[in-house]
Amino acid sequence: MHPRFARYALVALLMLFTLLGVLTSGASGSTELRDREVSVAVRAIDLPLLAPKPSPMVIAPVATPAIVDPPGAVRGTMIMVHAGGWAGHDEYAQDLLMERPGQELLAQGWRIVSLDYEEGTAGLQDILNTAGSELARRTGNGPVCIYGESSGGHLALVAASRLRAIDCVVALGAPTDLSLYQQEAAASVDGRLKVVAYQMTRFFGTTDAENAPWNPASLAATIQPDVMLFREDDDAVVSFHHNLNFTGNRISTQSVQLAAGDQNDGFVHGTVSAAGREVYSSAITAFAERAVTSRRAKFDARNMSCKSAHRTVREIAMDKVRGALRCLARSDNTGPARSGRWTKNSFSVQGEVSAARIWARLRTTTSGRRALAAVAARHANLTVRVANRSRVTLSKR
Repeated sequence: MHPRFARYALVALLMLFTLLGVLTSGASGSTELRDREVSVAVRAIDLPLLAPKPSPMVIAPVATPAIVDPPGAVRGTMIMVHAGGWAGHDEYAQDLLMERPGQELLAQGWRIVSLDYEEGTAGLQDILNTAGSELARRTGNGPVCIYGESSGGHLALVAASRLRAIDCVVALGAPTDLSLYQQEAAASVDGRLKVVAYQMTRFFGTTDAENAPWNPASLAATIQPDVMLFREDDDAVVSFHHNLNFTGNRISTQSVQLAAGDQNDGFVHGTVSAAGREVYSSAITAFAERAVTSRRAKFDARNMSCKSAHRTVREIAMDKVRGALRCLARSDNTGPARSGRWTKNSFSVQGEVSAARIWARLRTTTSGRRALAAVAARHANLTVRVANRSRVTLSKR
């Protein structure tokens, strides 16, 4: 039997046992037994299709973080949070992330920290603790980011809402709207959705008020770092509405769809074709590179003592962004530039927009340095249209 079908058979059996003997209101047995069986079932849902693993009847303790440093200089740190329906305790899933996307990021010079974590809400503290440790060590002064898949992506987004120092977040197949998921599960005949919905109510509550601190769609506007969301086209566990709801509340978010493949192309909840994997790889690479560039710009701007230069246009008024850019332009020692022949610069920026990022982009070209000279002399207007690809325009007054 093909591994994918074998795993579906395992999931089907687990669902049958769970839904008929555990989740029904008349189920016998203790709450502890019920929750343990649900945790076993939900792990089978989230693990990649081509990597079947027997589900243990005894849940292993939380594994220590798996950490690998690149052979050369460390350009950034990526904390990775595995899938598993918030059940935690899964060294196997932890190791899978060391392979994808761990190996690719390692080749780019990133330090990889793959986490195992406690079940439920306690897992968030494991992520915050690890992020705090990595921020404190600041290897190479590069960015510190979080990557998560499915429930791990959900926790990564929640962690970013609580820890402003994080530089970027990547989430693949993450349920971002808990209330929506409950509605979808109630209307579906797919047992997988019902098990995941049960886990949500078990850990995060049943009301909107209880869900609010754990609902990424509601928290989206409070998340300051760059965010990229991935979704598999044939994901039947988390609908496309979750990415739409999140990006609707945070329009600077980068959202990437991955084309479906065949039964041999298992990924997280669905499949991803060879072309889709190339999109995934190139998007991760570009996003990571942008995080490094952004971190460097923020660091350089702070050394110039320009107040609010690192704050984004979503955080502060445009007048403060203009003032910070003017401070950077006056403090810049890139070289003299005359603004007399300059009239306009316009360019797109993916991710969050700040004076530091605008300055870092402009100072690399002759036209950009002329624009900065005009900004320093108060001869330029600055406008920013925030979107998935924000448009920055400087024009002569």
